[in-house]
Amino acid sequence: LNPVAHTIQLATLAYPQQISHLEESEDLALRSGGDTLLAECVERWSHVLEDRTTDAIAHLYPGITSGDRIPIAYIWCRTVTCSNPRCRAEVPVVRSWWLSKRQPEKSAAIRPVVTSKGTLSFAIAFGDEIDFDPGQGTVSRGSVTCLACDQVSPASHLKEQGCTVGLGERIMAEVYVVPGSTAKQYRVVSPEEERLVSDLEYPNGTTPEGVSWTPQESLPLNDSRAIFVHLYGYKTWGSLFNPRQAHALVAMCKVLRELHPEILTDALNSKYSEVKARQLADATVVYLALMIDRLADYGSRQARWRATDGERAMNTFGRQAIPMLWDYAETFAFNPLSGNIAKARSAVIDVLRYLPSDQRECKVLRASADRLPFDDGYFDAVITDPPYYDAVPYSDLSDFFYVWLRRALGPVLPEVFSTPLTPKRAEIVQNAAHEKDAAFFEHGMERALAEIARVLSSSGRLVLVFAHKSTAAWETLLRALLASGFVVEASWPIETEKATRMRANNSAALSSSVFIACRKRTAAEEGFLDDVEPELNTRLHERLDYFWTQGIRGADFFMSAIGPAVEVFGRHKRVVRLSGEEVTIAELLDKVRTIVADYALQRIVHGEAAGNVDEASRFYVIWRWAFGTADVDSGEAIHLSQSMGCEFNELASDRGVLNKKKDKVSLRGPAERAGVKGLGLPSATGVYAPLVDVLHEAANLWAGGERQELADFLVESLPSGGADRMQRLAQSIVDVLAPGDKERSLYENFLVGSRSLPTPTTQDAVTENQQKLF
Repeated sequence: LNPVAHTIQLATLAYPQQISHLEESEDLALRSGGDTLLAECVERWSHVLEDRTTDAIAHLYPGITSGDRIPIAYIWCRTVTCSNPRCRAEVPVVRSWWLSKRQPEKSAAIRPVVTSKGTLSFAIAFGDEIDFDPGQGTVSRGSVTCLACDQVSPASHLKEQGCTVGLGERIMAEVYVVPGSTAKQYRVVSPEEERLVSDLEYPNGTTPEGVSWTPQESLPLNDSRAIFVHLYGYKTWGSLFNPRQAHALVAMCKVLRELHPEILTDALNSKYSEVKARQLADATVVYLALMIDRLADYGSRQARWRATDGERAMNTFGRQAIPMLWDYAETFAFNPLSGNIAKARSAVIDVLRYLPSDQRECKVLRASADRLPFDDGYFDAVITDPPYYDAVPYSDLSDFFYVWLRRALGPVLPEVFSTPLTPKRAEIVQNAAHEKDAAFFEHGMERALAEIARVLSSSGRLVLVFAHKSTAAWETLLRALLASGFVVEASWPIETEKATRMRANNSAALSSSVFIACRKRTAAEEGFLDDVEPELNTRLHERLDYFWTQGIRGADFFMSAIGPAVEVFGRHKRVVRLSGEEVTIAELLDKVRTIVADYALQRIVHGEAAGNVDEASRFYVIWRWAFGTADVDSGEAIHLSQSMGCEFNELASDRGVLNKKKDKVSLRGPAERAGVKGLGLPSATGVYAPLVDVLHEAANLWAGGERQELADFLVESLPSGGADRMQRLAQSIVDVLAPGDKERSLYENFLVGSRSLPTPTTQDAVTENQQKLF
């Protein structure tokens, strides 16, 4: 349905097969070496694209015209007027001043210079000249500090100015190399160079199809989950690029349009038929357009400069979102080092060299999944990776790439790029911004899966890929799957995500996707819960044993268990209690959580008596194991607490281990609970506190050096044998936390140091016995 995804399908599935038989042509006039024909054509014409575009935009880059340097990137910052009416200075909104921080002697940083009149300029400090903290920028959590008067302007001030008169921008530094060298150097641009860019207007005019060269299509203005630059005044896709960036991309699109007839003529002159020559020309231009899109990814106002790991510009989509970015790197597309056309070229050509080719042409159609243009029983297998519920606003984000593909490929794929933006109405997702709720997603998935069932042969197989950390998403998908007449035969978690991706940082994001193999259901009988439950336990423990040996842990472990559970559950038309009441998918998932949590806890405490630990402490260990320090949706937190026998409201109270903020929940460690009065002490009725409360208070007392108070506290707070259980709890948490984690280090020190505590102030035989356990 999505034109961007469809274009990628053409490039990976259709064009290589279409062009493959031209390899056997007697006239190989277009070929110059041992590469595939497509790879050679893309290689050749990409250099023409580079040369002609460089000629068209060189005057915008002074270093190119002078010949004394080649720009790699320009480091920009947004600016805002100070909210102090007595100041009103120009304030740079900067996250970090670092340019290079790999080696102290070769480090470089931007030094802001503010005069008594509030005039702002910049200088570069190198090595020992860096006598300030470059990591301390002016912006924190959206608030910005004025360098002239120290006034702190809130995020609302930036938003107001952005939406009324617009945020300003300044070039702070240029990163460049001299011809013949790869050593990066840094300089401040001259006032004339800065004026060249600040006076530059966006490209005007329209394409032959009447589309403005600078993308005027609107950003989604009512969705702030993944795209929220509009809150600061950026309202069109074109506004994500500064004027010089826009000129570079527009120039590439114009040159590409000029190249298409030249490539076609070249192919015809090589005696290919008109049909085959056009296929070759169209395919070559599509690959070049994808290269332009890759350069757009590195060439927007959302590309960050990375001062470590090679000092380079990062791409816009470090994660599936477009957040507000304060300082950014404007790359020169034809620089010799990074974020350049050479990288884009190799990314395309390396794939072309290895894509399978076959004389049988692949047929790629663009259609909606709930209206498939195929006969009943047409396929033996359907493999699909459907939208992940509410995880990603796919069509909204793909518009970033669509607007440039539309300008580059309008004449080549007019039917694909006929709409202003990608289709939204029929997209099967949950997205409140498009008035699509969970019911919309579920009904859409039911229609799509019913269509798959229709076009699948009676013995055919469906393989469905899904990854979402929320079991609510799984519940919605599984209801649709079972309602469409499918039964799960097998499921496999497969690691599909990079551990180093930005999305993985401090989040509960999954690194695995679950591949679910299904067939059409043939059984029509009901199953009774009393019979299904033992099967469920047996199958889950069998698969959990395997998943554990494969190193699957945390949130992935929970998700991996869903498939095997549905294998058992879906063998029946429905599962009912003896009373006739149907067991819902939600109830099944609660059972899965309970089984997985108990299984994991037994493994974490190495088979020791996990049942001797209270529910709140068990919950704490499992949360740390599954989610670490990440925020989790409140619905998921509620389900997990219920499945482990805990009351969510108690866990999320002022004294509890959970911190709830809007619809997100995080776990409170000992540091976050340090101010809780009476934490870990028995209640007025003599009921002992949860063991995790005792551990947190004890660890805090240890960290504070209160050794005598700690000894007395343990005597008062722990029952007979409690010290041993608390030690095992602390060690279990240590085992699930990463090395270097502050909480882990605290427990490690506490476990060692608590063995030599002073004698408690009040002591009897029982407490003396407790003390020996340390």
